[in-house]
Amino acid sequence: MNIRTQLTLTYIGIVVFVMLGMYFIFESTLKSLFSDQITNELEIQASLTREFLLEELPQKQNFTYGIIDGLVDRLAESGKVRLTFIGEDGIVWGDSDRDGQSLIEMDNHLNRPEVQDTIKDGKGLRNRLSSTTNTEFRYFTLPIKRGENLIGFTRVAMPIETVNESLSKIRKTLLFVSFAGLVLVIIITVFTTGTIVKPIKKLTQMTQSVASGELTTPVEVNSTNELGQLSRNFNLMTDRVQTQIDRISLENQRLETILNSMSEGVLLVNGLSEITYANPAAIAMLNLPENYVGRALIEINRIPQLQELVRNAEKTQELAFSEIRLANLNESEAEVTVVPVPSQSEYVIVIHDVSKLRKLERIRADFVANVSHELRTPLTSIRGYTETLLTNGNTKNKKRKEFLVKILKHSEGLSRLVSDLLELARLETGDVELKRTQCHLKDFHQQVLDVFEPVLEDSGVTLQWEIQEDLPQVSVDSQLFMQVFVNLIDNAIKYTPDGGVITVSAEANGTNSDAVNEVVVHIQDTGIGIPSESQSRVFERFYRVDKGRARKMGGTGLGLAIAKHILLCHNGRIWLDSELGEGTVFHFALPIDFPT
Repeated sequence: MNIRTQLTLTYIGIVVFVMLGMYFIFESTLKSLFSDQITNELEIQASLTREFLLEELPQKQNFTYGIIDGLVDRLAESGKVRLTFIGEDGIVWGDSDRDGQSLIEMDNHLNRPEVQDTIKDGKGLRNRLSSTTNTEFRYFTLPIKRGENLIGFTRVAMPIETVNESLSKIRKTLLFVSFAGLVLVIIITVFTTGTIVKPIKKLTQMTQSVASGELTTPVEVNSTNELGQLSRNFNLMTDRVQTQIDRISLENQRLETILNSMSEGVLLVNGLSEITYANPAAIAMLNLPENYVGRALIEINRIPQLQELVRNAEKTQELAFSEIRLANLNESEAEVTVVPVPSQSEYVIVIHDVSKLRKLERIRADFVANVSHELRTPLTSIRGYTETLLTNGNTKNKKRKEFLVKILKHSEGLSRLVSDLLELARLETGDVELKRTQCHLKDFHQQVLDVFEPVLEDSGVTLQWEIQEDLPQVSVDSQLFMQVFVNLIDNAIKYTPDGGVITVSAEANGTNSDAVNEVVVHIQDTGIGIPSESQSRVFERFYRVDKGRARKMGGTGLGLAIAKHILLCHNGRIWLDSELGEGTVFHFALPIDFPT
């Protein structure tokens, strides 16, 4: 059912309801008015009859049926009412509907209700069935008195049928008027609803066009009423929607261009791990089929590490990162990041192919290891010959001795650099066999003092060891792990002014639950600090924050890189906090239970 039919039927229903109500009200009102009018007419007729009879009636002793009935019949000729004269004793002396013997045989009317009402109240009004004529009448009765003497009653009656006929005519008139009004209302309603519904139909057609994506055709505005305002607002809304769609389309084109041109693979999976999007790089990396959309990731690419990474991101609702092997890549190495999309139950997977980078790193590491290994033998020879010349040779020539000392010093520096490079290469390639034992961190205190006590005394720097004895033990290669403390404390001493303080502290920590599962060590100095732009690079090999100071203090520039890779071998991690001019804190964490 359309809106026009609904409006028409609604209006007609309202009008019919109102007209029916008005009809019943008018009928009741007119019936009451008509009834009152009939009663007034009867009362007037009764009053006139009483006046006439008072003048024409003989004395009571001279009452005869012929005289009185003649007077009554003469009065009744001028109207449509029934006239009756009843004596004060109830005898009917005259009746316009009875003559002769039938008049004489009429019952005594003294007990008639209207007569009794007249005796009590001075007038009587009753609707009742006449026992004489067997017809329903409305009776109105008045007393007739001469002086104070009651001589009888004059009664006027009108058949109820006459009243009903008049009311029936009134009802017919009302029904005709109501029907005519209803027809007129229906005609007006049809035209009125057509005027109202026409712009609504246009709006409906426009909404269908909008739903199908067509927003360019505006709605015609032909009025200033609410429908006109609605049409203007609709046009304004469609303009704004079109603007937003254009902007979103442009953004989508830009995003699509960016994603298509990326060398990194990008996938979007929903909460059921079903692929909803993949850029060309991801399709190539994972060898996805053409109908990949809606299919489960594990169904297309069975890589347990990738599934585990997605589950971790889903469980923690935080970024998950790992380097895993993808069989479709040449060297099967990729950095994979899974990022949850807030409030969408979706996850973005970014795959970065690091195969070439890892290959270059291995080539570089192999080159460094080979060069370092090849340099070790000639450096050892140079040191040996130099020491022999200094010990057994002629050293009286000062210049000759000075040159030999410099050769020895630089050869020792090169030897340390070669040793550090070889050590770092071994750590990076994982070619290190850890001889782990259960150790307490306080056990390294005395070893650190043995190494740095002369340096600390010369510089006036104070080393405060604040590691508590109640910390859990850690499983480490103690000889290799000692290098972490040595490298970090040595770095702190180099960049802490004389008289400064270096504090070593530790605490137990829980990362994934309330249970303690790692020990975190803090090495804090009161040195010069590290600029924010350099903090992300301090663990790179050969990187120096203050190159001039570093050269003056000596060192190979590999200490922090070696410390980092030793911790990685122990499944640990390292990071720092620093403010320029306020010192630096190096933090590293070790798991309590390292897997064997």
